[in-house]
Amino acid sequence: MHAIIRPNISRGFSALLTALGVLIMATALAVASAWWLMRHPPSHVITSGAWRTNSLAGSADADLYSRAYIAVTALFALNRSETIYFEAVEDDDHEPLLARCTYAIAGKPIDARWWSITAYGDDNFLIPNDANRFSFTMRNLKYGPDGAFRVIAAPVPQAENWLPTGLGDGGFNLLIRLYNPGAAIVADPDAARLPTIKRVGACS
Repeated sequence: MHAIIRPNISRGFSALLTALGVLIMATALAVASAWWLMRHPPSHVITSGAWRTNSLAGSADADLYSRAYIAVTALFALNRSETIYFEAVEDDDHEPLLARCTYAIAGKPIDARWWSITAYGDDNFLIPNDANRFSFTMRNLKYGPDGAFRVIAAPVPQAENWLPTGLGDGGFNLLIRLYNPGAAIVADPDAARLPTIKRVGACS
Protein backbone atom coordinates (compact mmCIF):
# COMPACT_ATOMS: atom_id res chain seq x y z
CA MET A 1 0.00 0.00 0.00
CA HIS A 2 2.81 2.40 0.88
CA ALA A 3 4.54 1.59 -2.41
CA ILE A 4 1.44 2.78 -4.27
CA ILE A 5 0.80 5.96 -2.23
CA ARG A 6 4.35 7.31 -2.18
CA PRO A 7 4.68 7.71 -5.98
CA ASN A 8 1.33 9.53 -6.00
CA ILE A 9 2.51 11.86 -3.23
CA SER A 10 5.78 12.45 -5.07
CA ARG A 11 4.00 13.23 -8.34
CA GLY A 12 1.59 15.55 -6.54
CA PHE A 13 4.42 17.42 -4.81
CA SER A 14 6.29 17.76 -8.12
CA ALA A 15 3.17 19.13 -9.82
CA LEU A 16 2.70 21.61 -6.96
CA LEU A 17 6.29 22.84 -7.31
CA THR A 18 5.85 23.20 -11.08
CA ALA A 19 2.63 25.19 -10.66
CA LEU A 20 4.28 27.37 -8.02
CA GLY A 21 7.24 28.02 -10.33
CA VAL A 22 4.94 28.99 -13.19
CA LEU A 23 2.99 31.32 -10.88
CA ILE A 24 6.18 33.02 -9.66
CA MET A 25 7.46 33.47 -13.22
CA ALA A 26 4.13 34.88 -14.41
CA THR A 27 3.97 37.29 -11.47
CA ALA A 28 7.56 38.43 -12.07
CA LEU A 29 6.87 39.03 -15.76
CA ALA A 30 3.67 40.96 -14.98
CA VAL A 31 5.43 43.15 -12.42
CA ALA A 32 8.40 43.73 -14.74
CA SER A 33 6.19 44.67 -17.70
CA ALA A 34 4.10 47.01 -15.55
CA TRP A 35 7.24 48.67 -14.13
CA TRP A 36 8.72 49.11 -17.61
CA LEU A 37 5.53 50.58 -19.04
CA MET A 38 5.15 52.98 -16.13
CA ARG A 39 8.75 54.17 -16.48
CA HIS A 40 8.64 54.45 -20.28
CA PRO A 41 6.05 56.75 -21.84
CA PRO A 42 3.23 55.03 -23.76
CA SER A 43 2.79 55.79 -27.46
CA HIS A 44 0.22 58.52 -26.75
CA VAL A 45 2.70 60.73 -24.88
CA ILE A 46 3.08 64.22 -26.38
CA THR A 47 6.42 66.02 -26.12
CA SER A 48 7.25 69.73 -26.04
CA GLY A 49 10.99 70.22 -25.80
CA ALA A 50 12.22 68.28 -22.74
CA TRP A 51 8.66 68.12 -21.40
CA ARG A 52 6.10 65.39 -22.01
CA THR A 53 2.44 64.88 -21.22
CA ASN A 54 0.04 61.98 -21.60
CA SER A 55 -2.84 62.77 -23.93
CA LEU A 56 -5.05 60.26 -22.06
CA ALA A 57 -4.63 61.89 -18.64
CA GLY A 58 -8.11 62.56 -17.32
CA SER A 59 -9.67 60.61 -20.19
CA ALA A 60 -12.08 57.68 -19.89
CA ASP A 61 -10.24 56.12 -22.87
CA ALA A 62 -7.08 55.46 -20.83
CA ASP A 63 -6.13 51.77 -20.69
CA LEU A 64 -4.92 49.92 -17.58
CA TYR A 65 -1.22 50.61 -18.09
CA SER A 66 -1.86 54.24 -19.05
CA ARG A 67 -3.83 54.75 -15.84
CA ALA A 68 -0.95 53.21 -13.86
CA TYR A 69 1.59 55.42 -15.65
CA ILE A 70 -0.50 58.53 -15.01
CA ALA A 71 -0.96 57.55 -11.35
CA VAL A 72 2.83 57.43 -10.93
CA THR A 73 3.73 60.56 -12.89
CA ALA A 74 0.69 62.78 -12.31
CA LEU A 75 -1.03 62.14 -9.01
CA PHE A 76 -4.76 62.86 -8.92
CA ALA A 77 -4.88 63.76 -12.62
CA LEU A 78 -7.95 65.81 -13.47
CA ASN A 79 -9.77 66.36 -16.74
CA ARG A 80 -7.54 67.95 -19.40
CA SER A 81 -9.68 71.08 -19.59
CA GLU A 82 -9.01 71.56 -15.87
CA THR A 83 -5.38 70.54 -15.59
CA ILE A 84 -2.54 69.45 -17.87
CA TYR A 85 0.64 67.97 -16.44
CA PHE A 86 4.04 68.17 -18.15
CA GLU A 87 6.92 66.07 -16.82
CA ALA A 88 10.65 66.32 -17.56
CA VAL A 89 13.19 63.63 -16.68
CA GLU A 90 15.96 65.01 -18.90
CA ASP A 91 17.30 68.37 -20.04
CA ASP A 92 17.10 69.95 -23.49
CA ASP A 93 20.21 68.00 -24.53
CA HIS A 94 18.44 64.72 -23.73
CA GLU A 95 20.68 64.06 -20.72
CA PRO A 96 19.03 62.71 -17.53
CA LEU A 97 18.41 65.22 -14.75
CA LEU A 98 20.93 64.60 -11.96
CA ALA A 99 20.56 65.90 -8.41
CA ARG A 100 24.26 66.84 -8.18
CA CYS A 101 24.09 69.12 -11.25
CA THR A 102 22.74 72.65 -11.68
CA TYR A 103 20.04 73.52 -14.22
CA ALA A 104 18.51 76.75 -15.45
CA ILE A 105 14.78 76.45 -16.15
CA ALA A 106 13.96 79.56 -18.15
CA GLY A 107 10.88 80.85 -19.93
CA LYS A 108 7.92 83.19 -20.05
CA PRO A 109 4.63 82.89 -18.13
CA ILE A 110 2.57 79.96 -19.41
CA ASP A 111 -0.96 80.39 -20.72
CA ALA A 112 -3.01 79.08 -17.79
CA ARG A 113 -5.06 80.50 -14.94
CA TRP A 114 -2.49 79.04 -12.53
CA TRP A 115 0.72 77.11 -13.03
CA SER A 116 3.56 75.71 -10.97
CA ILE A 117 6.92 73.90 -11.31
CA THR A 118 7.73 71.17 -8.77
CA ALA A 119 10.80 68.97 -8.27
CA TYR A 120 10.49 65.30 -7.30
CA GLY A 121 13.09 62.70 -6.41
CA ASP A 122 13.65 59.34 -8.08
CA ASP A 123 10.93 57.93 -5.84
CA ASN A 124 8.42 60.51 -7.16
CA PHE A 125 8.16 62.12 -3.72
CA LEU A 126 9.02 65.69 -2.79
CA ILE A 127 12.74 66.24 -2.13
CA PRO A 128 13.52 66.97 1.55
CA ASN A 129 15.56 70.15 2.05
CA ASP A 130 16.35 72.62 4.84
CA ALA A 131 14.59 75.47 3.02
CA ASN A 132 11.33 73.47 2.86
CA ARG A 133 11.01 74.60 -0.74
CA PHE A 134 9.55 72.14 -3.19
CA SER A 135 8.07 74.22 -6.00
CA PHE A 136 7.49 77.65 -7.51
CA THR A 137 4.19 79.02 -8.67
CA MET A 138 3.42 81.86 -11.04
CA ARG A 139 2.82 84.02 -7.95
CA ASN A 140 6.05 83.57 -5.98
CA LEU A 141 8.58 83.58 -8.83
CA LYS A 142 10.86 86.56 -9.30
CA TYR A 143 10.67 87.80 -12.91
CA GLY A 144 13.14 89.78 -14.97
CA PRO A 145 12.40 93.20 -16.55
CA ASP A 146 11.25 91.45 -19.72
CA GLY A 147 8.72 89.36 -17.82
CA ALA A 148 10.75 86.17 -18.16
CA PHE A 149 11.72 83.92 -15.25
CA ARG A 150 14.73 81.75 -14.47
CA VAL A 151 14.55 78.99 -11.88
CA ILE A 152 17.81 77.41 -10.77
CA ALA A 153 17.44 73.74 -9.84
CA ALA A 154 20.54 72.81 -7.85
CA PRO A 155 21.75 70.89 -4.78
CA VAL A 156 23.13 74.04 -3.08
CA PRO A 157 21.44 77.41 -2.37
CA GLN A 158 21.22 79.96 -5.18
CA ALA A 159 20.64 83.73 -5.12
CA GLU A 160 17.12 83.70 -6.61
CA ASN A 161 14.41 81.21 -7.55
CA TRP A 162 16.34 78.27 -6.07
CA LEU A 163 14.64 74.88 -6.43
CA PRO A 164 16.51 72.29 -4.31
CA THR A 165 17.29 68.98 -6.00
CA GLY A 166 18.76 67.17 -2.98
CA LEU A 167 22.20 65.71 -2.48
CA GLY A 168 23.72 62.52 -3.80
CA ASP A 169 24.12 60.79 -7.13
CA GLY A 170 20.45 60.15 -7.81
CA GLY A 171 18.21 61.75 -10.37
CA PHE A 172 15.14 63.94 -10.13
CA ASN A 173 12.25 65.02 -12.30
CA LEU A 174 10.28 68.20 -12.82
CA LEU A 175 6.53 68.57 -13.12
CA ILE A 176 4.62 71.53 -14.52
CA ARG A 177 0.96 71.76 -13.56
CA LEU A 178 -1.29 73.96 -15.67
CA TYR A 179 -4.63 74.69 -14.00
CA ASN A 180 -7.31 75.79 -16.48
CA PRO A 181 -4.84 75.95 -19.38
CA GLY A 182 -5.56 78.15 -22.38
CA ALA A 183 -7.78 76.76 -25.12
CA ALA A 184 -4.83 76.54 -27.55
CA ILE A 185 -2.86 74.32 -25.13
CA VAL A 186 -5.87 72.08 -24.49
CA ALA A 187 -6.33 71.64 -28.24
CA ASP A 188 -2.61 71.20 -29.00
CA PRO A 189 -0.45 70.49 -25.91
CA ASP A 190 2.76 70.03 -27.90
CA ALA A 191 2.50 73.67 -29.02
CA ALA A 192 2.68 74.93 -25.43
CA ARG A 193 5.51 77.40 -24.83
CA LEU A 194 7.25 75.69 -21.94
CA PRO A 195 10.54 76.68 -20.25
CA THR A 196 13.87 75.37 -21.47
CA ILE A 197 16.01 73.18 -19.21
CA LYS A 198 19.77 73.73 -19.57
CA ARG A 199 22.57 72.36 -17.43
CA VAL A 200 24.84 75.15 -16.27
CA GLY A 201 28.28 74.92 -14.68
CA ALA A 202 30.00 71.81 -13.34
CA CYS A 203 28.26 69.08 -11.38
CA SER A 204 29.23 68.69 -7.72
